[in-house]
Amino acid sequence: MPMFSFNKSSYESRILNVLQDKFFITARRNKILAKWAAGRMNYTGAQLSQYVRSVIFAYLIVPNDRKMIEKILADFKSAHINISEEEIKLKIHAIEGRIKNKMRLNHAS
Repeated sequence: MPMFSFNKSSYESRILNVLQDKFFITARRNKILAKWAAGRMNYTGAQLSQYVRSVIFAYLIVPNDRKMIEKILADFKSAHINISEEEIKLKIHAIEGRIKNKMRLNHAS
């Protein structure tokens, strides 16, 4: 069942589906990215869970990729991990690609 539902035209229904997909992709991407960053900083258990929540929460407060990248870069810097902004952007792109491919496969079956 769709997250948001109302009876409207097929055009409005399609827009709703696109927005839901975008929301899902972004939420899933942020969680996977946060887990990746936490893993790079050797976080495990409660520390990993707390870090993932902090990244997700930071994005919810300011839904902006730039702010999320800055947070992760600052966290890496604090942990003395040398990583570039470009590497994080490439990781984001790769994660989104995997999520979109998985969604396509699920919709096709």
